[in-house]
Amino acid sequence: LTFQNKTVGFALNGSNTSVSDPYFTTSAYTRPKQHHMSLYWVCMTVGDVFNIDVLVSLLRQENAVDMCVIRVPKELKYAEHFIVVSGSSTRHLTAMALYAIKVYKFMKRDCDPNALIEGRDAEAWMCIDFGAIVVHFMLPETREVYELEKLWTLRSYDEQLRDIPPQMFPADFIFDAETK
Repeated sequence: LTFQNKTVGFALNGSNTSVSDPYFTTSAYTRPKQHHMSLYWVCMTVGDVFNIDVLVSLLRQENAVDMCVIRVPKELKYAEHFIVVSGSSTRHLTAMALYAIKVYKFMKRDCDPNALIEGRDAEAWMCIDFGAIVVHFMLPETREVYELEKLWTLRSYDEQLRDIPPQMFPADFIFDAETK
């Protein structure tokens, strides 16, 4: 397609299409050839990738406070990385989250999952699941209440659980799976 004597390459609905706008003129536009490649291969080799390095840089650029990046054990099959980050205000949290989503959508490939957003209407917390990375945006007060870092890093050690007498647990309760 040509726009004011400049070539513009795009397809509308993936078909041979002419545009009725007087600024556009078509010149034998044809549908681009599709390659017979596996989608997985294309996804692994083409373009920039939205990964943990990109996201951490983006959050630093947006003045994120107390960023904590946790590598999730593979056996949990939840995500590769888990990030907990604070913001200075509700507006700051929302701005960071929306900017992260905007960058993700820009870098997203066809095989990447859509970002899932929770807590969009909440004031003190928002969570975005990018597939391989999960990010919790929290106000500092909310972060102190939930202590997600402790939950994900100290999951096998719980001081309160240790102090409970064994007689209080049901017979099938596994107190410490590693010790027998």
